[in-house]
Amino acid sequence: MLSVVLKASSKRLLLPLCIALTALSCAQLPEQDPVAATNEEPTNVVMALNLDKPSELDDKTLTAEPLDQAENAKLAETLPTDLWQRLRSGFALTPESIPASVVKQRDWYLRNPSYLKTVFGRAEPFIFYVTEQLSEAGLPLELALLPIVESTYDPLAYSHSHAVGLWQFIPSTGESLGLRRDRWYDGRRDVIDSTDAAITYLTRLHRRFDNDWLLALAAYNSGQGYVSKSIRRNRKAQKDTDFWSIKLPRETRNYVPQLLALATLIRDPEKYGIELPAIANQPFFEIVEINSQIDLRTVVELSGIELADFTRLNPAFRRSLTPPQKTHNLLLPVGTAQPLRDMLATTDPRSWVPHTEYAVTHGDTLSEIAARFDIPTAWLRERNSLKTDRLQLKQVLLIPHSGSSGDYLTNAKSGALEPNYYTVRSGDSLWSIAKKFNTSIKRLRETNKLSSNTLQLNDRLVVGSQATEVKSEHVRKLSYRVRRGDSLSLIASRFDVAISDITSWNKIGRSALLQPGQRLTLFINALKI
Repeated sequence: MLSVVLKASSKRLLLPLCIALTALSCAQLPEQDPVAATNEEPTNVVMALNLDKPSELDDKTLTAEPLDQAENAKLAETLPTDLWQRLRSGFALTPESIPASVVKQRDWYLRNPSYLKTVFGRAEPFIFYVTEQLSEAGLPLELALLPIVESTYDPLAYSHSHAVGLWQFIPSTGESLGLRRDRWYDGRRDVIDSTDAAITYLTRLHRRFDNDWLLALAAYNSGQGYVSKSIRRNRKAQKDTDFWSIKLPRETRNYVPQLLALATLIRDPEKYGIELPAIANQPFFEIVEINSQIDLRTVVELSGIELADFTRLNPAFRRSLTPPQKTHNLLLPVGTAQPLRDMLATTDPRSWVPHTEYAVTHGDTLSEIAARFDIPTAWLRERNSLKTDRLQLKQVLLIPHSGSSGDYLTNAKSGALEPNYYTVRSGDSLWSIAKKFNTSIKRLRETNKLSSNTLQLNDRLVVGSQATEVKSEHVRKLSYRVRRGDSLSLIASRFDVAISDITSWNKIGRSALLQPGQRLTLFINALKI
């Protein structure tokens, strides 16, 4: 009930309330012998704030009327203007006495100030929003630093286990949390939806592991099944079952100390001689809700922002158009969204996407027309407001463009090389051309905006160069571990790269035999995966 009242009232109520609730003292970590091989020590379990139990608040607090102007001004004076101070006020996990494993991670950060500068800079567009959502959910604000550990606050981060986005959800976990993923959109990269999913998942894990945040974080990293199994093993052996005592993968052993080490530095930066960048305790972006499909190139042009800035805030969209169905959010830097809102309010949604006009001829059917233009029949129905599939001769249909993957993100300033061209000859097919130039059919179709696999003699196709993509700011370096059954062609297809690129990047021959466990360096376009 409390959360509903808070949402209805000014959000300025949230911080003082959270500060009051977090005033509960946090037990310090006891000093214990380091765990062999990891130099980690046991820690204390801190209970999450429970905003569902308003027993400590009187009825007047719960039913408060909206603040008047004078009260708002007075309250604004008490709120921290600095985001770091706000985070400190909501810390509930960070111990006063630091375990050895946390000290080890803290010292690594101190030896690498350039890393801290990079991740704090990447966090700036998102960390206020993440903090707001965590505060509203009543969760410890150290969790606002978790995307640093997960993804270095890179919304295009992609791991060898196919985890994606700020919160690094793998496909199965994302799907279980309702994050949609299709040819148009990947909800795991959506800042709004993925943050909501992360809070839901963390809250669920916190309950699952008896309100132990450290176990919940371990389960977030290595899976709740692994953590549960380790707990059962220790319980059977009559051993302790806290985070520091159970058996965990090395990555998870370092994962929680990394988060606690970051919080330790932010809690007392002067003590450790680090300078935190100035980040205001206010929104970086505003949210525009889109109820109909729109061309993202139009959005970029209207808002007047740089392509890189738009992509960083909206990495979930995989094509030049928003998906044709459902409502979606577009994020724009504060102060840049009004031209878009004006356009949405004054124009016909049918004009928001590029289209081709097609006049129905004898024998046409809706499904055949859809197949001809390589789009789903449902799009034709929706775009043309058709109640049935029955067509009339000479009826004009609007054919929506599919929007090639990420083509709205092409940066003319990237210094890309001139493309290589190939003229179609008799007997050629997309498959034979793709094989000849060590590329993929998918890439040929997207690059040349082909609506089908049919080619015409003397057509001029762009068949390269991959060097352009390696220079793109959306490319991420990936260390891929070869699995049993992998081949160069399978890996190239999976990551939409050319075989020749893989062999060049790794200095191996095309006929090289791959061994399970072998590491390959790949440069992938994160927007296409």
